[in-house]
Amino acid sequence: MRKAVLIRSLSGLLLLQAAQFVFADAETRATPSQPAQATSVAQNQSLQALFAKMSRVSHNLNYQGAFTYEHQNSSTLQGFRVSHWVEDGVEYERLLYLNGPEREIVRHGQALDCFSPGDQLLQGRLSSIGSRLIGLDELYQFQIRYTERVAGRMATVLQVVPRDEFRYGYVLSVDQETGLVLKSLMIDGTGRILERYQFLELDLNPDIKQLQEAPTARLHRVANAQLGGCNRTQGGEPEGWAVKWIPSGFAFVGQQRVRDAADMLMYTDGLSTFSVFIEPASAQPPEGIGQRGATVAFMSKVKRDDQIHRLTVVGEIPAVAAERVAAGVAATAK
Repeated sequence: MRKAVLIRSLSGLLLLQAAQFVFADAETRATPSQPAQATSVAQNQSLQALFAKMSRVSHNLNYQGAFTYEHQNSSTLQGFRVSHWVEDGVEYERLLYLNGPEREIVRHGQALDCFSPGDQLLQGRLSSIGSRLIGLDELYQFQIRYTERVAGRMATVLQVVPRDEFRYGYVLSVDQETGLVLKSLMIDGTGRILERYQFLELDLNPDIKQLQEAPTARLHRVANAQLGGCNRTQGGEPEGWAVKWIPSGFAFVGQQRVRDAADMLMYTDGLSTFSVFIEPASAQPPEGIGQRGATVAFMSKVKRDDQIHRLTVVGEIPAVAAERVAAGVAATAK
Protein backbone atom coordinates (compact mmCIF):
# COMPACT_ATOMS: atom_id res chain seq x y z
CA MET A 1 0.00 0.00 0.00
CA ARG A 2 2.75 2.40 1.01
CA LYS A 3 4.63 1.47 -2.15
CA ALA A 4 1.58 2.20 -4.32
CA VAL A 5 1.16 5.63 -2.68
CA LEU A 6 4.82 6.39 -3.30
CA ILE A 7 4.52 5.41 -6.96
CA ARG A 8 1.43 7.61 -7.37
CA SER A 9 3.25 10.52 -5.70
CA LEU A 10 6.24 10.16 -7.99
CA SER A 11 3.97 9.89 -11.02
CA GLY A 12 2.18 13.06 -9.98
CA LEU A 13 5.49 14.90 -9.54
CA LEU A 14 6.70 13.82 -12.98
CA LEU A 15 3.40 14.91 -14.56
CA LEU A 16 3.66 18.27 -12.82
CA GLN A 17 7.24 18.77 -14.07
CA ALA A 18 6.19 17.78 -17.59
CA ALA A 19 3.31 20.24 -17.46
CA GLN A 20 5.68 23.02 -16.38
CA PHE A 21 7.90 22.36 -19.39
CA VAL A 22 4.87 22.30 -21.72
CA PHE A 23 3.57 25.60 -20.32
CA ALA A 24 7.02 27.22 -20.60
CA ASP A 25 7.33 26.07 -24.21
CA ALA A 26 3.80 27.21 -25.01
CA GLU A 27 4.70 30.79 -24.13
CA THR A 28 6.89 30.95 -27.25
CA ARG A 29 4.25 29.44 -29.55
CA ALA A 30 1.12 30.80 -31.17
CA THR A 31 -2.12 30.29 -29.30
CA PRO A 32 -5.41 29.60 -31.15
CA SER A 33 -6.16 33.32 -30.96
CA GLN A 34 -2.70 34.15 -32.39
CA PRO A 35 -2.34 33.12 -36.04
CA ALA A 36 1.05 31.85 -37.17
CA GLN A 37 1.54 34.99 -39.28
CA ALA A 38 1.01 37.26 -36.27
CA THR A 39 3.41 35.16 -34.22
CA SER A 40 6.01 35.40 -37.00
CA VAL A 41 5.65 39.19 -37.14
CA ALA A 42 6.04 39.43 -33.36
CA GLN A 43 9.10 37.18 -33.48
CA ASN A 44 10.70 39.36 -36.20
CA GLN A 45 9.98 42.53 -34.25
CA SER A 46 11.54 40.99 -31.14
CA LEU A 47 14.59 39.93 -33.14
CA GLN A 48 15.04 43.39 -34.65
CA ALA A 49 14.84 44.99 -31.20
CA LEU A 50 17.35 42.48 -29.84
CA PHE A 51 19.77 43.01 -32.75
CA ALA A 52 19.56 46.79 -32.34
CA LYS A 53 20.42 46.50 -28.66
CA MET A 54 23.29 44.08 -29.36
CA SER A 55 24.76 46.36 -32.03
CA ARG A 56 24.95 49.31 -29.61
CA VAL A 57 26.38 47.56 -26.59
CA SER A 58 30.02 47.11 -27.64
CA HIS A 59 30.45 50.79 -28.35
CA ASN A 60 28.89 52.53 -25.37
CA LEU A 61 28.88 50.19 -22.38
CA ASN A 62 31.31 50.36 -19.47
CA TYR A 63 31.60 47.12 -17.58
CA GLN A 64 33.90 44.79 -15.67
CA GLY A 65 33.33 41.10 -15.14
CA ALA A 66 34.68 37.59 -14.87
CA PHE A 67 33.93 34.80 -17.31
CA THR A 68 34.99 31.26 -18.11
CA TYR A 69 36.09 29.81 -21.43
CA GLU A 70 36.46 26.22 -22.57
CA HIS A 71 36.72 24.31 -25.83
CA GLN A 72 36.14 20.70 -26.77
CA ASN A 73 39.84 19.78 -27.06
CA SER A 74 40.75 20.86 -23.53
CA SER A 75 39.86 19.56 -20.11
CA THR A 76 40.84 22.90 -18.57
CA LEU A 77 38.33 25.59 -17.69
CA GLN A 78 40.07 28.93 -18.24
CA GLY A 79 39.05 32.00 -16.23
CA PHE A 80 39.32 35.64 -17.33
CA ARG A 81 38.60 39.10 -16.00
CA VAL A 82 37.55 41.64 -18.59
CA SER A 83 37.37 45.43 -18.27
CA HIS A 84 35.78 47.58 -20.97
CA TRP A 85 35.28 51.33 -20.99
CA VAL A 86 34.87 54.29 -23.31
CA GLU A 87 36.91 57.47 -22.87
CA ASP A 88 36.63 60.53 -25.12
CA GLY A 89 34.86 58.48 -27.78
CA VAL A 90 37.50 55.71 -27.83
CA GLU A 91 37.10 52.10 -26.64
CA TYR A 92 39.54 50.41 -24.27
CA GLU A 93 39.63 46.82 -23.10
CA ARG A 94 41.79 44.69 -20.82
CA LEU A 95 41.66 40.91 -20.60
CA LEU A 96 43.43 39.26 -17.66
CA TYR A 97 44.05 35.50 -17.44
CA LEU A 98 43.03 34.23 -14.01
CA ASN A 99 44.66 30.79 -14.32
CA GLY A 100 48.32 29.91 -14.80
CA PRO A 101 50.98 32.59 -15.28
CA GLU A 102 49.69 36.14 -14.89
CA ARG A 103 49.08 37.38 -18.43
CA GLU A 104 47.06 40.20 -19.90
CA ILE A 105 45.93 41.46 -23.29
CA VAL A 106 45.43 45.21 -23.55
CA ARG A 107 43.43 46.56 -26.48
CA HIS A 108 43.89 50.22 -27.27
CA GLY A 109 40.52 50.90 -28.80
CA GLN A 110 39.38 52.70 -31.84
CA ALA A 111 37.14 55.71 -32.35
CA LEU A 112 33.46 54.95 -31.90
CA ASP A 113 32.81 55.93 -35.52
CA CYS A 114 35.43 53.40 -36.64
CA PHE A 115 34.10 49.87 -37.10
CA SER A 116 35.81 46.51 -37.44
CA PRO A 117 35.04 44.42 -40.56
CA GLY A 118 32.60 42.23 -38.65
CA ASP A 119 30.82 45.27 -37.19
CA GLN A 120 30.54 46.83 -40.62
CA LEU A 121 29.13 43.72 -42.24
CA LEU A 122 26.61 43.24 -39.44
CA GLN A 123 25.47 46.84 -39.69
CA GLY A 124 25.55 47.09 -43.48
CA ARG A 125 28.32 49.69 -43.55
CA LEU A 126 30.58 48.13 -46.19
CA SER A 127 29.02 49.80 -49.21
CA SER A 128 32.03 48.83 -51.34
CA ILE A 129 31.03 45.19 -51.17
CA GLY A 130 27.65 46.03 -52.68
CA SER A 131 25.85 43.08 -54.17
CA ARG A 132 28.41 40.61 -52.77
CA LEU A 133 27.11 41.20 -49.26
CA ILE A 134 24.26 38.78 -48.57
CA GLY A 135 21.99 39.56 -45.64
CA LEU A 136 22.72 37.51 -42.55
CA ASP A 137 19.14 36.23 -42.53
CA GLU A 138 20.01 34.43 -45.78
CA LEU A 139 23.00 32.77 -44.10
CA TYR A 140 21.54 31.97 -40.68
CA GLN A 141 18.14 31.30 -39.16
CA PHE A 142 17.49 33.33 -36.00
CA GLN A 143 14.99 32.39 -33.34
CA ILE A 144 14.36 33.59 -29.82
CA ARG A 145 13.96 30.45 -27.72
CA TYR A 146 13.44 31.21 -24.03
CA THR A 147 14.67 33.23 -21.05
CA GLU A 148 17.33 32.13 -18.59
CA ARG A 149 19.41 33.55 -15.75
CA VAL A 150 23.15 34.05 -16.29
CA ALA A 151 25.53 35.78 -13.86
CA GLY A 152 22.52 36.77 -11.78
CA ARG A 153 20.90 38.58 -14.73
CA MET A 154 17.96 37.75 -16.99
CA ALA A 155 18.97 36.85 -20.51
CA THR A 156 17.15 36.13 -23.76
CA VAL A 157 18.39 32.97 -25.49
CA LEU A 158 18.94 33.44 -29.23
CA GLN A 159 19.48 30.39 -31.44
CA VAL A 160 21.53 30.96 -34.61
CA VAL A 161 21.34 28.07 -37.09
CA PRO A 162 23.47 28.09 -40.28
CA ARG A 163 21.69 27.44 -43.57
CA ASP A 164 24.60 25.42 -44.99
CA GLU A 165 27.45 23.18 -43.83
CA PHE A 166 30.15 25.83 -44.27
CA ARG A 167 29.65 27.68 -40.99
CA TYR A 168 28.88 26.96 -37.34
CA GLY A 169 25.79 27.64 -35.28
CA TYR A 170 25.48 29.55 -32.02
CA VAL A 171 23.32 29.73 -28.93
CA LEU A 172 23.64 33.19 -27.39
CA SER A 173 22.28 34.32 -24.04
CA VAL A 174 21.80 38.08 -24.39
CA ASP A 175 21.42 40.34 -21.37
CA GLN A 176 17.91 41.81 -21.50
CA GLU A 177 18.95 45.17 -20.07
CA THR A 178 22.13 45.91 -22.04
CA GLY A 179 22.33 43.54 -25.02
CA LEU A 180 25.67 42.15 -23.84
CA VAL A 181 26.20 38.47 -24.66
CA LEU A 182 26.50 36.77 -21.27
CA LYS A 183 26.92 33.22 -22.58
CA SER A 184 27.89 31.85 -25.98
CA LEU A 185 27.94 28.30 -27.30
CA MET A 186 29.45 27.59 -30.72
CA ILE A 187 28.01 24.38 -32.18
CA ASP A 188 28.97 22.22 -35.17
CA GLY A 189 26.69 20.39 -37.59
CA THR A 190 26.42 17.34 -35.34
CA GLY A 191 25.33 19.36 -32.31
CA ARG A 192 28.69 19.21 -30.51
CA ILE A 193 29.64 22.25 -28.44
CA LEU A 194 32.99 23.45 -29.81
CA GLU A 195 33.48 26.50 -27.62
CA ARG A 196 31.71 27.97 -24.61
CA TYR A 197 32.16 31.16 -22.66
CA GLN A 198 29.99 32.38 -19.84
CA PHE A 199 30.02 35.35 -17.49
CA LEU A 200 30.04 34.53 -13.79
CA GLU A 201 29.74 38.11 -12.55
CA LEU A 202 29.18 41.49 -14.17
CA ASP A 203 29.56 45.06 -12.86
CA LEU A 204 27.93 47.73 -15.05
CA ASN A 205 29.20 50.63 -12.93
CA PRO A 206 32.96 50.13 -12.65
CA ASP A 207 35.32 52.85 -11.40
CA ILE A 208 36.78 54.04 -14.73
CA LYS A 209 39.70 55.86 -13.09
CA GLN A 210 40.60 52.70 -11.21
CA LEU A 211 40.51 50.70 -14.45
CA GLN A 212 42.74 53.24 -16.18
CA GLU A 213 45.32 53.32 -13.39
CA ALA A 214 45.45 49.58 -12.68
CA PRO A 215 48.97 48.25 -13.42
CA THR A 216 49.29 45.82 -16.29
CA ALA A 217 50.42 42.26 -15.75
CA ARG A 218 54.13 41.53 -16.04
CA LEU A 219 53.41 39.53 -19.18
CA HIS A 220 51.13 41.54 -21.39
CA ARG A 221 50.48 42.23 -25.05
CA VAL A 222 48.98 45.29 -26.66
CA ALA A 223 46.55 44.32 -29.41
CA ASN A 224 45.66 46.71 -32.20
CA ALA A 225 41.95 46.50 -32.94
CA GLN A 226 42.25 47.93 -36.44
CA LEU A 227 43.36 46.55 -39.78
CA GLY A 228 45.17 49.79 -40.39
CA GLY A 229 43.69 53.23 -40.49
CA CYS A 230 40.06 53.73 -39.59
CA ASN A 231 37.79 51.63 -41.79
CA ARG A 232 40.62 50.53 -44.06
CA THR A 233 38.72 47.56 -45.35
CA GLN A 234 38.34 46.75 -49.01
CA GLY A 235 36.06 44.90 -51.36
CA GLY A 236 37.12 43.36 -54.64
CA GLU A 237 39.87 40.75 -54.72
CA PRO A 238 43.26 40.31 -53.03
CA GLU A 239 46.44 41.39 -54.82
CA GLY A 240 48.74 38.71 -56.19
CA TRP A 241 46.44 35.82 -55.34
CA ALA A 242 43.03 34.54 -56.37
CA VAL A 243 40.71 32.66 -54.03
CA LYS A 244 38.37 30.91 -56.45
CA TRP A 245 35.90 29.61 -53.85
CA ILE A 246 34.67 31.00 -50.54
CA PRO A 247 31.51 30.02 -48.67
CA SER A 248 28.41 31.93 -49.71
CA GLY A 249 28.05 35.17 -47.78
CA PHE A 250 31.70 35.55 -46.85
CA ALA A 251 33.43 38.67 -48.18
CA PHE A 252 37.04 39.73 -48.62
CA VAL A 253 37.72 42.53 -46.12
CA GLY A 254 41.46 43.12 -46.20
CA GLN A 255 44.99 42.04 -47.00
CA GLN A 256 48.09 42.51 -44.85
CA ARG A 257 51.77 41.70 -45.10
CA VAL A 258 52.28 40.04 -41.72
CA ARG A 259 55.90 39.03 -42.15
CA ASP A 260 58.62 39.87 -44.69
CA ALA A 261 57.01 37.87 -47.49
CA ALA A 262 53.83 36.47 -45.94
CA ASP A 263 50.39 37.64 -47.08
CA MET A 264 47.26 37.39 -44.95
CA LEU A 265 43.88 37.56 -46.72
CA MET A 266 40.88 38.16 -44.43
CA TYR A 267 37.25 37.11 -44.91
CA THR A 268 34.10 37.36 -42.79
CA ASP A 269 30.37 36.83 -43.08
CA GLY A 270 29.66 39.13 -40.15
CA LEU A 271 29.63 36.42 -37.49
CA SER A 272 32.49 34.10 -38.46
CA THR A 273 35.93 34.88 -39.85
CA PHE A 274 38.80 33.08 -41.55
CA SER A 275 42.18 34.09 -42.93
CA VAL A 276 44.40 32.68 -45.67
CA PHE A 277 48.16 32.86 -44.96
CA ILE A 278 50.55 32.47 -47.89
CA GLU A 279 54.35 32.58 -47.57
CA PRO A 280 57.37 31.22 -49.50
CA ALA A 281 58.70 27.87 -48.26
CA SER A 282 62.31 26.69 -48.48
CA ALA A 283 61.24 23.03 -48.31
CA GLN A 284 58.11 20.99 -48.87
CA PRO A 285 55.62 22.39 -46.32
CA PRO A 286 53.55 20.05 -44.14
CA GLU A 287 50.02 19.29 -45.25
CA GLY A 288 47.05 18.32 -43.14
CA ILE A 289 44.45 19.68 -40.77
CA GLY A 290 44.24 20.54 -37.09
CA GLN A 291 41.50 21.90 -34.87
CA ARG A 292 41.34 23.59 -31.50
CA GLY A 293 37.82 24.20 -30.38
CA ALA A 294 36.06 26.01 -33.21
CA THR A 295 39.28 27.16 -34.88
CA VAL A 296 40.47 25.00 -37.75
CA ALA A 297 43.86 25.18 -39.50
CA PHE A 298 44.15 23.52 -42.91
CA MET A 299 47.73 23.38 -44.27
CA SER A 300 48.55 22.91 -47.92
CA LYS A 301 50.81 24.38 -50.60
CA VAL A 302 50.50 26.48 -53.72
CA LYS A 303 53.00 27.27 -56.46
CA ARG A 304 53.87 30.63 -57.99
CA ASP A 305 56.26 30.37 -60.92
CA ASP A 306 58.91 27.96 -59.57
CA GLN A 307 58.45 28.90 -55.89
CA ILE A 308 56.52 26.69 -53.47
CA HIS A 309 54.45 28.63 -50.94
CA ARG A 310 53.07 27.39 -47.64
CA LEU A 311 49.30 27.86 -47.56
CA THR A 312 47.29 27.86 -44.33
CA VAL A 313 43.58 28.54 -43.92
CA VAL A 314 42.76 29.44 -40.31
CA GLY A 315 39.39 30.40 -38.90
CA GLU A 316 36.07 29.63 -37.29
CA ILE A 317 34.77 27.48 -40.13
CA PRO A 318 34.25 23.73 -40.54
CA ALA A 319 37.11 21.66 -41.97
CA VAL A 320 35.20 20.98 -45.20
CA ALA A 321 35.02 24.72 -45.87
CA ALA A 322 38.70 25.34 -45.06
CA GLU A 323 39.78 22.54 -47.39
CA ARG A 324 37.69 23.87 -50.27
CA VAL A 325 39.05 27.40 -49.75
CA ALA A 326 42.64 26.11 -49.84
CA ALA A 327 41.99 24.08 -52.99
CA GLY A 328 40.89 27.24 -54.80
CA VAL A 329 43.91 29.46 -54.01
CA ALA A 330 46.09 30.30 -57.02
CA ALA A 331 48.64 32.93 -58.01
CA THR A 332 47.57 35.72 -60.33
CA ALA A 333 49.63 37.45 -62.99
CA LYS A 334 52.01 40.06 -61.64
